[in-house]
Amino acid sequence: MAPPRRWATPPETHDPARRRADADRRRAALVAAGCQTSTVGMRGGQAAIVCLCCGLGSAHPKDLKERYCGFCHAWHSEWRED
Repeated sequence: MAPPRRWATPPETHDPARRRADADRRRAALVAAGCQTSTVGMRGGQAAIVCLCCGLGSAHPKDLKERYCGFCHAWHSEWRED
């Protein structure tokens, strides 16, 4: 039998609404500064996208192609040079 799963923070303390509000605030700041809101790297041997607003990632090919964050329900912006 596997040992019980341990969490760094108990799941009942997670507040998705607060995390989305924090991510929206970070997204607004990154976009206003002209910065990219995501990064692409390797996760488990395959390409993955990580949202710099909420910190979550996805290795789903469609999310990677469309630069979409399922947690934030938003598409990522491109970095722009002014």
